[in-house]
Amino acid sequence: MNQPGMLITLEGPDGSGKSTQALLLIRFLKKAGFKVLHTREPGVTRSRKVSAAALVSQNQIVPEAELFLYWASRAQHVQQIIKPALQRAG
Repeated sequence: MNQPGMLITLEGPDGSGKSTQALLLIRFLKKAGFKVLHTREPGVTRSRKVSAAALVSQNQIVPEAELFLYWASRAQHVQQIIKPALQRAG
């Protein structure tokens, strides 16, 4: 019987060490025998163009529109990457 997949997220402001901690955690989990899928957002799905548009035009886009672009990227990421990986694991 397969063990169910697990989603671990690291949250924090830019420059707080999330990437460093993620790499340390990945190394630890792999040594312990776990399969690991490392993903990040924004920018890992086809919607990365949407995210890039929000990042590039920060001064030209209203905050509400920027928020919706990030939400669109998150929705795409969950449907295209996270849910399928969790289903394969479980």
